[in-house]
Amino acid sequence: MAHFTIIERWPAPAGVVFEHLVDWDAHGAAIPLTGVSHEGMPLPRQRIVARTGGARLGFDDPMEIRVLRPPIGDALGDPGGLVEVIKQGRVITGWVRWTVAPTPTGSVVRWDQELTVPWLPRRLDALVGVVGRVAYRSGLRRLLRTTPRET
Repeated sequence: MAHFTIIERWPAPAGVVFEHLVDWDAHGAAIPLTGVSHEGMPLPRQRIVARTGGARLGFDDPMEIRVLRPPIGDALGDPGGLVEVIKQGRVITGWVRWTVAPTPTGSVVRWDQELTVPWLPRRLDALVGVVGRVAYRSGLRRLLRTTPRET
């Protein structure tokens, strides 16, 4: 398994950033070659499936939302938001935990992820971590760029 952390600052209120990060359709729009299937509004125990790639070369990435707690406010010192997701696929497993907290100039997102590619030898975990960090940082930045700056 590979573990990595990504920290990004964004000039929008924590509540706005949080709401955008739990907009599963926005993930599908921001991440190349990925579509997201889900039902209803974001809630704990919700199941979502990200389909990455084309028909024959693609794979499903099923996930379950375990924790979904919006930020209490946008003022410095207000409790931030928290999302925890369990990845339950055959191609990728692990978990993701992200927080969104207010800062004096907007918000900060901390993305922690443990990523396992079960069919790869464990000796490649460091490579999985590097590739995962680059790919997820790129996706998070694309997603943040589509975040409204104000409510």
